[in-house]
Amino acid sequence: MRKILLLVLLCAFYSVAVAQTGIARAEAMFIYNFSRLIEWPPNYKTGPFVIGVYGSSPIMGEIKTYTSGKRVGSQPITVKTFNSPAEISTCHILVVPFSSTKHLPNIILQLSSKSTLVITEKSGATRAGSAINFVIVGDKLKFELSPTNATKYNIKLSSKLSEMAFKIY
Repeated sequence: MRKILLLVLLCAFYSVAVAQTGIARAEAMFIYNFSRLIEWPPNYKTGPFVIGVYGSSPIMGEIKTYTSGKRVGSQPITVKTFNSPAEISTCHILVVPFSSTKHLPNIILQLSSKSTLVITEKSGATRAGSAINFVIVGDKLKFELSPTNATKYNIKLSSKLSEMAFKIY
């Protein structure tokens, strides 16, 4: 009986892990495509294109894998991890995973003078300052968009991005 219970628990854990990896992989593809539909200020168009991830998340590895060898325009992509708001340096995109959303107010404060697109994974995060927020609707990954929050950071969004958004705030 214990072996059966253990087997059931392991299968359930494996299913959740596979689902999370699938979501992280899909988010990585979205993020790369977002990078091509956004215009940053001139001083952000030289050097590496930096995608940051706040804290630890499966999305880090997926972004590294998906963007390996790719460019945004002429800029090579670099992926960095930041573990505190004070560590956040200049980056084009900062992903704040669900587990780190509690730090979002301090992150937004740290980024107030930078042109960084903040992407989150928690319902209501666009009201707290993110420009894009991933949501699961049914069994599909979609995103909410706040053009107002992007504009605050001198970032121009393509109209195609607005057309693809699940909701616009």
